[in-house]
Amino acid sequence: MTRTRCAILGPLFLALMFAVVTPAVAQPKQGDKPLATRELDVEGIVAEVIESNRQDGVLTVRVRFRNNGEKSAKLPLVDAQGYVHTYVLSGNTKYALLRDDRGNQVATPRDGGGWLEPTIKPKATWSWWGKFPAPPADRNTYALYLKVGPPIDNIPIVDKP
Repeated sequence: MTRTRCAILGPLFLALMFAVVTPAVAQPKQGDKPLATRELDVEGIVAEVIESNRQDGVLTVRVRFRNNGEKSAKLPLVDAQGYVHTYVLSGNTKYALLRDDRGNQVATPRDGGGWLEPTIKPKATWSWWGKFPAPPADRNTYALYLKVGPPIDNIPIVDKP
């Protein structure tokens, strides 16, 4: 009887251990579409705005950069001047990135020299985020200005409670 239990429980035990140790791989949701897209001045690179949330006076923006090209592409988002070319325009009002209590811009961190120039491999993506003062509640769209191309227009704002 002990042999029978081992014959049954042994493989079951191994299967359970494998299930616990194997990490789950997140699957992309079907039908997820960017809120806005724009081809950039960097060959093969497309910007996809994937988050645009207004909550407690803050607009959180997340952009996925997709390399549709056949070779790696360097994306010069920020130079030593900082994020001076990155802002939101809603109506006639320009909103620069928020700053934390130490004066740092609240966005994807830059390197020690102040630069942000990721290299994106072919068919790969890279994500950027930033936090801006939120436009007033009567504004439902905005344009995002980045150093690497024309503005991304008519991005809808999603209000979060």
